[in-house]
Amino acid sequence: MEKKYKRRRYFVHPLSQGTYIAFSIIPALLSSIFCIYLLIHGGELVLRAAHEKPLVPFYSIRQTILTLEKDAYTEETEQKVSRLKEELTVLKNALEASYSETLTQWNNIIREIFVLLTLFLILVAGIALLYSHRIAGPLFRINRCINLLSEGKDTGPIILRKRDHFKELAESLEHLRLNMKHRGLLGSSKTDSPADKKCDVPD
Repeated sequence: MEKKYKRRRYFVHPLSQGTYIAFSIIPALLSSIFCIYLLIHGGELVLRAAHEKPLVPFYSIRQTILTLEKDAYTEETEQKVSRLKEELTVLKNALEASYSETLTQWNNIIREIFVLLTLFLILVAGIALLYSHRIAGPLFRINRCINLLSEGKDTGPIILRKRDHFKELAESLEHLRLNMKHRGLLGSSKTDSPADKKCDVPD
C-alpha cells in the first residue's frame, strides 16, 4: 500500500517559498492598486460634476433675484420674491444633503474595495503557499534522501504525493536507491524505520 504523507508544515524552504509568494502577490497588488486608482479617480470626477452642475443654475437664479430686489415692488411681489428665495434655499440644502449622503456611500464603497483587496491578496498568498509547497516539498525530500544515500543509508521507498512536482526525479532517485540496495551499498532498513521517517518531507 502506498504511504500517505500528512502535511505537517507548509514552509519547508522559507526563502524560496517566500520569494515565490512575494512574486505572486506583487503583480496582483500593483494591478489592483492601478485599477482602484482609476476607479476612485473616475468616481470622484463623477461626484464632483454631479455636485457642481445643479448648483450653477441655482446661483444664476439667486443672482437674478438679487438683481430684481433692487427694483421697487409692491408688497405682494416682495412677498413672492421672498418666498422664492426661501424655496431656493430649501432646494440648495436638499442638494447639499443629497451630495453628502452620496459622498458617504462612496466612502463606504472605497472601504469595502480595500477590504476586498486585502482578502484577495490573502487568498493569492494562500494559493501561492500551497502551490510552492508542491515544488519546495518534493525538492526538500529529494535533497534529504540524496544526503542519506550518500551516507550509505537506506531511505526507504521514495514516494511523493499525488499532486507533487518532480515525480520523474523522484522515480529516478528511487531507481538509483534500488540499484544501490541491490548491490549492497546501503544498510538494511525496516519498514517505518527511523531512516525512512528521517527522509520524509515535512508536509
